[in-house]
Amino acid sequence: MEDIKISYGKPYPLGATCVGPMQVNFAVVMSTDKQCGVILYDKINKTQRRVSFCCANKVGNIRCMKISNLDADRYEYNYYIEDAIINDPYAKIIIGNEKWGKIPEEIKAGIYHDEYDWAKDKNPMIAYNDMIIYLLHVRGFTKHKSSDVKCPGTFDGVVEKIPYLKELGINAVELMPVYNFIELEAPKQAENEFAVKPFEGVDAKINYWGYKESFYFAPKSAFAPKGVKADVAFKDMVKELHNNGIEVILQFFFPDKTKQGYIFEVLKYWMQEYHVDGFHLMGNKLPLALIGTEPMLANTKIICDHFPLDEIYEYNVKPSYKNLAISTDEFMYDMRRLLKSDEGMVGRALEYMKNVPDKMGEIHYISHGNTFTLMDLVSYDRKHNDANGENNRDGVIYNASWNCGYEGATSRASVKKLRLRQIKNAITLNILAKTTPLIVAGDEFGNSQNGNNNPYCQDSSITWLNWSLLSKNRDIYDYMQQMIALRNNYKIFRMKDSYKMNDYLSCGYPDLSYHSSELWKVETDVLSRQFAMLYCGEYGGDDAFIFVAVNLHWTSHEFAVPQLPKGYSWETFARTDAQDSIKLIGDEHPAIEVKERSITIMLAKK
Repeated sequence: MEDIKISYGKPYPLGATCVGPMQVNFAVVMSTDKQCGVILYDKINKTQRRVSFCCANKVGNIRCMKISNLDADRYEYNYYIEDAIINDPYAKIIIGNEKWGKIPEEIKAGIYHDEYDWAKDKNPMIAYNDMIIYLLHVRGFTKHKSSDVKCPGTFDGVVEKIPYLKELGINAVELMPVYNFIELEAPKQAENEFAVKPFEGVDAKINYWGYKESFYFAPKSAFAPKGVKADVAFKDMVKELHNNGIEVILQFFFPDKTKQGYIFEVLKYWMQEYHVDGFHLMGNKLPLALIGTEPMLANTKIICDHFPLDEIYEYNVKPSYKNLAISTDEFMYDMRRLLKSDEGMVGRALEYMKNVPDKMGEIHYISHGNTFTLMDLVSYDRKHNDANGENNRDGVIYNASWNCGYEGATSRASVKKLRLRQIKNAITLNILAKTTPLIVAGDEFGNSQNGNNNPYCQDSSITWLNWSLLSKNRDIYDYMQQMIALRNNYKIFRMKDSYKMNDYLSCGYPDLSYHSSELWKVETDVLSRQFAMLYCGEYGGDDAFIFVAVNLHWTSHEFAVPQLPKGYSWETFARTDAQDSIKLIGDEHPAIEVKERSITIMLAKK
């Protein structure tokens, strides 16, 4: 090892930071009086050297020192406290966890220095009201052989699917954890989570999702193609997605014991270093007020299940750019109940079609990563999680699902026809609801997890998307694409504020109005399972009217159809029960008949 020189370092940033040619600053939180320091591993000579913090700075509980004449590319490191070896929770590169599904023998940190050329990369800055979010797991998205990509299960695999995402109409991807988690779990052998543990001789269970304490500053090495550094592969992916107008939102799960200051530093680092557009935060003890008031994150999307808005915004202040958004299961369960014809759901549904929060966005969905897929929602009444090895005790018990008359896969034509209709009904409600729609990867072509609503430990065909279903269930894909195009093509669906439901343009029609068997009236009593909506496109600058008739009753219903201004006439845009056009009933007071458990959309343009 070359003759290194040790001098006082700086307490921030924490971790190992290149501060000049052949100079590295090490800073770590160590609240101990025991002998401690840095272990330097020479990759060329296969030797190691311990460098003590005894002659370095100590600022509070932070130990820091600068080591000069140190080749960052040649060395890896860990920390030590007497005989215990400690991994760096601020490590930007993780060594030893490159191969998916293999228990690491030893974890080390690499010394990170950025030389990446971002060229003219720019965050798309898409408003919540204009977004269509696509939730995916980087490995499962392209791991199946049917994905037909060169680097399956990697960041490059996502890049290869960009043309597909654009064709579908997606402009944002939400990635399940891509930070460097150890997917094979073994019994804890030390109180310090970052202590290097011997894993030999223990049974390990895979954590496919990655919602666990991890090395949060480093992209997951196993998601990078062979021979490519994880940070480079991830940045390449982000840059290509941005070049195609697609934002990147990362999921982060933080256990309760995670320090709030640490969480704050993680988010700022990924925003600056990796140009990500936002974060979906999960955990019970998140510094949401701090994050929500941080000027550096003002243009970064922050998604969580709640926000203390009174601590973030003054009472009468409305942000010029909404960067906060809530995401809960409320919409999902209410719409699932509506789909299976439960009582008393129409009023709830109409609120979702009309309103958006005043000071933040809201993400809604009918399926999600930890629930039934859309296909399983209409195929199973109960969860079937036996493959997880927990005697079907894991996962939520109540899914608000309906199997359409038969549990699981079937060849019965009548059941399959009803399931297809229900899937299309769900797609319609999800895409046309007022807030920001999220769809789960594979739902657009009927992906199934065989009734498993909690496949957290499944790294198999259960969680890998089978892309051959795209041709088998092409009608689902075509309908999803049609609905996304409808939302993207007509600004009336994407207005940033709640509908006012009055004629404030004096054009003869409100922006949104509700109807039923009678014009301008809607039945919201407990027994109602049907409603209709008229969108006047003029409020969004569109020369069109859109009429959406929703009948989730088990019997057909007639809907009165509003009269149109001169020069307009109604045409069938889409039906979830059939392909052919629907005919108007009557001339003076036109109406349409909508079959049981189906939705009809009418479009009128000059």
